[in-house]
Amino acid sequence: MPPLSMHPQLTRRTALTFAAALGTATFHGLARAQSTTGSIDVRHAKGNARLAANPRRVVAYDLASLDILQSLQLPVAGVPRAAFPQYLQGFGDQTRYPVAGSLFEPDFDALSRIRPDLILVGGRSAARSETLARIAPTLDMSTRGTHLLEDMGRNVQTLAALYEKQAHGEQLMKQVLGDTAALKPITAKAGRGLLVLAINDKLSPQAPGTRFGLLYDVLGVQPALAADKVPARGQPFTMEDIARIDPDWLYVIDRNAATGSAAGGGAAISSEKVFDNATIRATTAGKRGQVVFLDPKGWYLMGSAAPTAMIQNVRQIRNALTANGAA
Repeated sequence: MPPLSMHPQLTRRTALTFAAALGTATFHGLARAQSTTGSIDVRHAKGNARLAANPRRVVAYDLASLDILQSLQLPVAGVPRAAFPQYLQGFGDQTRYPVAGSLFEPDFDALSRIRPDLILVGGRSAARSETLARIAPTLDMSTRGTHLLEDMGRNVQTLAALYEKQAHGEQLMKQVLGDTAALKPITAKAGRGLLVLAINDKLSPQAPGTRFGLLYDVLGVQPALAADKVPARGQPFTMEDIARIDPDWLYVIDRNAATGSAAGGGAAISSEKVFDNATIRATTAGKRGQVVFLDPKGWYLMGSAAPTAMIQNVRQIRNALTANGAA
């Protein structure tokens, strides 16, 4: 492991703090953990890793990992600064859960105080995995949209195995898989759906294989827009384009509602207001009252990439479809 002082992102003061706080004590501590609790082979997005079991000071920069840690009742020693969904609001208590950076960038001074023995990254923070691996064992918990359930199951299994909670993890994934399987017969006969990511009045349609294509790839919604028909990046997509596609169901993710602020500054306009217009009301989805504003944090922030987020997102879609007689 290269010395921390060699890394360009660490100030000399921070590096020295880490060296003093983590140096000999950390390596000796890990050796004791391996000798008393053993070590275990686990999988993550970058392959296999061998870790000391039962880590006590876990820092998670990935919200989906926090979802799993909370679901399995596992220890958390540091969290990112984020607009947590309601069910993760407890992690906003900084007296219990120190802020260790953002969803994108670690705070090295905070890490020197926390002295983590495991760091979890994923999605937005995955690019910092090599940097963080100089500080403590680091697992990349990123997921792929087209293999979301498989990758989620891997992440649940990995964290459960570290704490000998495999039975709890299996039960958790059993519920996820059961709920998604039960939704597919409903989505299969509900008609064609279109998912749009909205940032004020800037619209980004989502098709199978795109960032939020799990609506089709995992949850079985019939796509109203094929992947090869998605406009090129930077090309405007308008309400009139939605009207031409004329989906049976229109699903909307409000990015500003997810983050609590407007992208690029300025005022945030709610998607409910943006889509409240004559063009949308004239579509099949509009006429039938089949415009669904998806839980913004569960979709945009969490990416539906963890058990609680997925269970809640599936429930919202099922409730919307069954309320309109799609079941």
